[in-house]
Amino acid sequence: MCGIVAIWAPRGGVVAADLDPVERLRHRGPDAATRWVSPDGRVGLAQARLAVVGVANGAQPVRAGAVRAVVNGEFYGYRERRRELAVRGHRFGTDSDSEIAVHLYEEDPDGFVDRLRGEFAVVLWDPARQRLLAVRDRFGVKPLYHSWIGGRLVLASEAKALFAAGAARRWDTESFHDYLHGCFAPDRSLFAGIHQVPPGSILRADPAGVTVSSYWDLDYPVAAETGDEPSVDAIRDRVAEAVRLRLVADVPVGFHLSGGLDSSAVVGAAAGHAPLRTFTVCFPGSPLDEGPVAARTAAALAADHHEVTLDAGTVAQAAEQTVVAGEMPQENHHGTARLAQSTAIARAGLRVALAGEGGDELFGGYPHHQADAALSTSPERLAHAARSHRALLERADQPTLSGTLARLGFLPGWLVERCLNTSLPVRPLLHRDVREAYARRDSLAAVIDRAEPQLRGRAPVHQSLYLFLRTWFCNYILAAERLDMARSVEVRLPLLDHELFALARRLSPATLAGTPGKRPLREAMRDVLTDEVYRGGKRPFFAPPSDGRAAAGALRRRVEAGALAGNRLLDPAAVDAFLHRVEAGSGPVSQVQDRMLHLVDSVATLHQAYRLEG
Repeated sequence: MCGIVAIWAPRGGVVAADLDPVERLRHRGPDAATRWVSPDGRVGLAQARLAVVGVANGAQPVRAGAVRAVVNGEFYGYRERRRELAVRGHRFGTDSDSEIAVHLYEEDPDGFVDRLRGEFAVVLWDPARQRLLAVRDRFGVKPLYHSWIGGRLVLASEAKALFAAGAARRWDTESFHDYLHGCFAPDRSLFAGIHQVPPGSILRADPAGVTVSSYWDLDYPVAAETGDEPSVDAIRDRVAEAVRLRLVADVPVGFHLSGGLDSSAVVGAAAGHAPLRTFTVCFPGSPLDEGPVAARTAAALAADHHEVTLDAGTVAQAAEQTVVAGEMPQENHHGTARLAQSTAIARAGLRVALAGEGGDELFGGYPHHQADAALSTSPERLAHAARSHRALLERADQPTLSGTLARLGFLPGWLVERCLNTSLPVRPLLHRDVREAYARRDSLAAVIDRAEPQLRGRAPVHQSLYLFLRTWFCNYILAAERLDMARSVEVRLPLLDHELFALARRLSPATLAGTPGKRPLREAMRDVLTDEVYRGGKRPFFAPPSDGRAAAGALRRRVEAGALAGNRLLDPAAVDAFLHRVEAGSGPVSQVQDRMLHLVDSVATLHQAYRLEG
């Protein structure tokens, strides 16, 4: 619902002007920008506010006694929490959901976050304990970055605010390599010296120093304990509750709607509880167009339906804006379509929308998750897969794959896809310094080793889901969040609810491997789905490629004009040769070529837009 900036200066000296980088986040919070500095000058808190709950009086920082906090995101079920706190003597100064955080902290400074439900990032200052806390939600839906700048710890919702505060503008070449070969760790970013508070974690800063610890993690059952599966009724009730809680706002709420199961289930569960205003991205003439299916779903639910019609040329024109807003490489036009959807929602006068992300991750909906689930049900299949994986490694020297195979005994399907579709194709385009420096680097080794207690004894599909959620997915969802907030739209994700996860974690590998995919969710939501969606297969939200030959030519001209000047991630000669080959080819470009074009374009765009070194 907003953007936040915080400064912790152990030696003091913070003044209000130091919080000016909050102005770089006004797209996240156009309604007001507030600043507060502690009397001793050790802490500064600022927020750019998007007023969604407690519209009339929700200015921040919120406070309880001397404790103050700034919050980005939403706490669900906050009305019940407020009633409970009021009975125990707490008095509130605002009508916002954010204020429950400081009152819960007053009661239980070490365990208050366990009682917060939602998507959020919180920075809280306790002057009595001289302690600053920075907390991020369990799945990492809301961002929280930090960097040491001039002896001060500076935190912000986006890297662009940290650059404005004086953070070094440099690529983190190791993270870039890891991004291409799996994903960088959840506490890293693509920018040197800029880190994330990991999902489900708390950063503590006090006179003893700065520490980061986990308060919640994905806890799949060990393989020997699976079997106590949730009922369809329990899943239906929990989804309905998660949707209902996310409909609470002091402003109207809209909905993303595709042709698939997840968003259709969310909209269906909301029917009868709120007016339905649905938004679908359409690609006329493309087999990827989900518009007709979504329109039929909207009609069945009597929704006020809006179609966001894009063609390849329009999407390509907005690609640069998408990369800059998202602060991440784009590998197809999915992000540009997302930005267009949020633009349409904002133009319709809405600032809150519900979407269906998370269903595939909680219920194993992607084909590679179903394949991993099938391996988990048969020792023979698992052994055969391991032999195939070893054969793959004989053909492709890939330390991340070999290291993961050694640690887990199999290769998650999503990681194999990453290798074949990205890691190997991009290798010839990498700068020699990157290839040589990280030739033997295993990009997932540290992540797997740190997560060993959560991975040990788990079924392969649960190991795969854990790693996917804690690496690739949480960074993907952040890029989407920034694209939504670039248009001042807060998107809420009912299927990424930790109470729903508490049920989904108990689904057995055999259930996850069943067809059609996501059967537990499909059956649970049967009554609110059309027959077409109920019987339909997996429909990922994907945008068609642009004209690859023309895109290659335009990108070649950009590179020749210096778009990659000073960049040491990609090899200029190799990139030039690649672009010439694509431009001179005939017929449509391949999916891999299209992905490489997007990667090169993204690196060039980020390099120039943020004036990065290295």
